[in-house]
Amino acid sequence: MFDADLAAARGASYLALLLVAGLPLYSLAMGERCLSGAMRRILLGLAAAALVTSLWWVWASVAAMAGLPLGAVDFATVQAVLAATPLGMVLETRAMALVLLVLGLFGLPGRYRLPVAALCGGAALITASWTGHAGAGEGATGMMRRLIDAAHLLAAATWLGALAALLGGQFGGQLGGASSDVQMRRLRGFATIGSVIVAVLAITGTVSALAILGLPVPEGALESGWAALLAAKLVLFAAMLGLAASNRWRLVPAMEAGEPGAGRRLCVSLLLEILAGGLIVALVAVLGTLAPAGG
Repeated sequence: MFDADLAAARGASYLALLLVAGLPLYSLAMGERCLSGAMRRILLGLAAAALVTSLWWVWASVAAMAGLPLGAVDFATVQAVLAATPLGMVLETRAMALVLLVLGLFGLPGRYRLPVAALCGGAALITASWTGHAGAGEGATGMMRRLIDAAHLLAAATWLGALAALLGGQFGGQLGGASSDVQMRRLRGFATIGSVIVAVLAITGTVSALAILGLPVPEGALESGWAALLAAKLVLFAAMLGLAASNRWRLVPAMEAGEPGAGRRLCVSLLLEILAGGLIVALVAVLGTLAPAGG
């Protein structure tokens, strides 16, 4: 049964976690060695948002388990559920990773800040693999499903982080203080990284979907609400691929050639790509609340 409160909480926490992990992961993948002061402040805000939305997600999860509205859940009930389910371990691990990220941003020497931020942000993000459909498996099979889901999340985070950083560079470098030369290097360099990300997302997404549905696919599963939302996710993913291809083969070369209006068109394309990514996050948040068959 669809739970709007739970889906909203899942979506908000996913988005914050994807960005707090994706921005440093993208910078690290691009071979950068340090974080600007602006980026550190942004990551601080994202870490705070990830913690707050994670608390909201836990509260909404408890409400869903108890069949109660959010306002009717008390702290004692939340404590009992945290102690008796994996939610407690997930929240504790996530909060610890986010706290370590913040401490690293402002307490470590400059050369260590970026790798620690990527490590801690990634650790906070992959705790989501121990919840929802991926977290439902047991034994070696369950562990494999969680590892595949973790790889999917890290690849998605790097893509969204790249889009945010590149768009920030187009609007004046507010996310990274990038000069025009640095921005062009990032735009050109993301082509190879983007190909790897797409391959990881395609493979892990396919494996995860088949693992959730089961083989052979149960009768009627492909006619469920869950399958319809999955199809919508695939359409949005294809749209992101189309926009990314246009950026790589048409808009970036046009910018390099100094073509008038190319930078503005690239901004629009990146905005549309981020919008599609945000819609995918929203769909994933809803998918996690539905059963694969008869959702």
